[in-house]
Amino acid sequence: MAAPPPRTVLVTGCSSGIGLAVAVQLARDPQRRYQVVATMRDLSRRGPLEAAAGETLGETLRILRLDVTSDSSVAECLGGVPGGRVDVVVNNAGVGLVGPLEAATGPQIQRVFDTNVFGVLRLIQALLPQMKQRRSGHIVVVSSVMGLQGVAFNDIYSASKFAVEGLCESLAVQLLRFNIL
Repeated sequence: MAAPPPRTVLVTGCSSGIGLAVAVQLARDPQRRYQVVATMRDLSRRGPLEAAAGETLGETLRILRLDVTSDSSVAECLGGVPGGRVDVVVNNAGVGLVGPLEAATGPQIQRVFDTNVFGVLRLIQALLPQMKQRRSGHIVVVSSVMGLQGVAFNDIYSASKFAVEGLCESLAVQLLRFNIL
């Protein structure tokens, strides 16, 4: 019996941290079960990912530009996914904001919500039609304990993660009938 084709996994926020680690771990799978599309807003920051990816680069890992705050960037990135199919999306891109609420500016607050909330919404919204049509897919959202409990001087970040938690709880119930987990 032939092995099933590899699953395409799109990971956001791969220039460092969790996104980079997840993308490399999946790309290095010895059974080659995944084709990883590792994304980042600024491709000039791809050096650490390329170094960590090693021989998987161009084989089981591909790097694409994706700014989750832009509809056109989402469309362009998804248009560059081999075969156009995304089986698993890992919404990892995020930004923080630390400090007293009264010191936060409107543009700073907007940036946090644009990335942490609307970025997740934008990507899920773009991928749901194909996942629903196939009746399969996985949506992973990297959140934070601050989406469950507020922390002093992290008011804005925490509010963005609470919003993501509410979104995910609502979607989980709706998407079960489409076999989207």
